[in-house]
Amino acid sequence: MMRAKSSQLSFYGNHIYDRVIPETHFLKLLDKVVDFSFVNELCRDAYTPDFGRPAYEPEMMFKILFLQFLYDISDRRVEEEVNFNLVLKWFVGLTIDESPPDSSSLTRFRDRLGEERFVQIFNQIVELARGKSLISDRLSIVDSTHVKAKVDTFKIKGNPDASPDKDARYGYKTKQKPFFGYKAHASMDSDSELITKLETTPGNANDGKEFPRVIDSKANTVTADKAYDTNKNHRLLKRKRITSAIITKSNRKCHCLKRHQMKPEIIVAQRERPKVDR
Repeated sequence: MMRAKSSQLSFYGNHIYDRVIPETHFLKLLDKVVDFSFVNELCRDAYTPDFGRPAYEPEMMFKILFLQFLYDISDRRVEEEVNFNLVLKWFVGLTIDESPPDSSSLTRFRDRLGEERFVQIFNQIVELARGKSLISDRLSIVDSTHVKAKVDTFKIKGNPDASPDKDARYGYKTKQKPFFGYKAHASMDSDSELITKLETTPGNANDGKEFPRVIDSKANTVTADKAYDTNKNHRLLKRKRITSAIITKSNRKCHCLKRHQMKPEIIVAQRERPKVDR
């Protein structure tokens, strides 16, 4: 069950927060434009209403995970930071003399959240960004990046089945640069540089084959590097009435596709593709 939010302020009220936290702080500005309370509704069915120990609100827990990602800190470190950093404590909704959830509570919340519910939260945040006109949908850039698994590759000696991470696989950044882990396939809005879709696969996944899962159907134009240049992907964009600005391979023989590549607007779109690298 969810613990009820206290209706009483701390003995100190919000006076210290108001005095110490400047209105120009990033988290203050974020709090004014993003209402994270939707997380409570999306997670309601993950809690039993009538029994069990009272749990912290999903909104608070998600905000802590957000801070952990934002500042790149561990579970134990974020617990300490939220407890002693007044800005973080205010942002997650704790009174000044309240203690934050412990690190084990974060682990349980991530397990409770699950992949499907996290995707729902991610999609809702993207729609909030669209509602604030942060995402233009003028041009979407598709690419993938490698994510190394946190395992000792020397011990597994090239055998993925010997790894404690059973989902990770060997892949290649380039022909000379192998890695063991995963690929994060993403669509990025070119104007805001916000990620609008994301899929994670083992490291040996083919980028071109993952394209249908990661394209943003609301984009007007999509560009990507040569790894995504297949007839299937070009046809898919055409069916969705999205302009294809996928960079074609040099051995392409389709004359109509070559003429399409020479259009000024396609050349301009392809020149924006390196934005996704950073």
